[in-house]
Amino acid sequence: MGAALDAGAAGGMVKLERREVVPVRIPMEGGEHEAVIVIEHDGDLQGLGEAPVLAERGSSLKGLVAELSCEVPPRTPAARCALETAALDLRARREGRPLAELLGGWRRREVECCALVTAGPPNLVAREVERRAAAGFRAFKLKAAAGGGPGDQERLGAARWAAGPGASLRLDFNGRLGAAEAAARLPSLAPFRLQFAEQPLPGDAALESWLELVQTGGIALAADESLARPELAEALAGAGVACAMKLGTLGGPMAVCGLAQRAHGPVTIGSSFETAIGIAAALHAACALIPEPLPCGLDTGRLLDDDLAFGPILGGSLLQAPAGPGLGLELDRRALALYRLDR
Repeated sequence: MGAALDAGAAGGMVKLERREVVPVRIPMEGGEHEAVIVIEHDGDLQGLGEAPVLAERGSSLKGLVAELSCEVPPRTPAARCALETAALDLRARREGRPLAELLGGWRRREVECCALVTAGPPNLVAREVERRAAAGFRAFKLKAAAGGGPGDQERLGAARWAAGPGASLRLDFNGRLGAAEAAARLPSLAPFRLQFAEQPLPGDAALESWLELVQTGGIALAADESLARPELAEALAGAGVACAMKLGTLGGPMAVCGLAQRAHGPVTIGSSFETAIGIAAALHAACALIPEPLPCGLDTGRLLDDDLAFGPILGGSLLQAPAGPGLGLELDRRALALYRLDR
């Protein structure tokens, strides 16, 4: 799918010869990753961007393709992220410099990552944490069980035992708790010395509910899904709630860097299980952040069965943004042809 158009390239108008909008589905551990890949063409140069499908936030492959195939500015943050990333990548390639330099410049060359612990039973949690700790990880993120309660405490206990007292632990609730339930449950997690509890409240919870939980919860909080609402994101960042930012949630690397600069509390960058295109964009943003980020959730490429771009991104506890022009990646046309859904 292609179109000829003009597009703002994050700092200047660039005449684009053609835009490809390609829906893809890639097998991954536990399911599939769906996204729309944007390829902006200018002569021999290409700019790459990725719009992850965030079904829990109302996006779909069909909707993203429609948004990205017309000349009307996109409505959803994921679509804006893909266009902004592709425009920045193209501009940086044209200028022969890494994308991080368009985001304010290098403030660090490598980013510490946290390990996503996917195991369920406590004994397997301990085994996975031990294995990832041996690989150099010092921060670990667990997903809260659907039923919650004692099961989460047992898993956190296993993780704390395996990781040791100096490691950082996080528990992500993905918005499963109401205000009353969160106020009742979070204090019981204090003995595990969490770095923060991520998104305990639903994404549409009011600012007042967050502020009340800050006072009564007894542990630090981080917002993820709630950052999709710009006014709420600014209020939470200003109130010192940690910001667990994703490019597809906020609308691109520039939005992530801007919110981090205005935040009064800790910041970190996570992934939506993107391909190397989205991960590279997030790494460039993380390297350009003015505040030093907490360990970032960007070691997720290992969960994909395949990838769509060639580049020097390797998994591990320390990741470096590719240093070549733009994102520092080259599109793998073979893989794109294999996983695209429009042919």
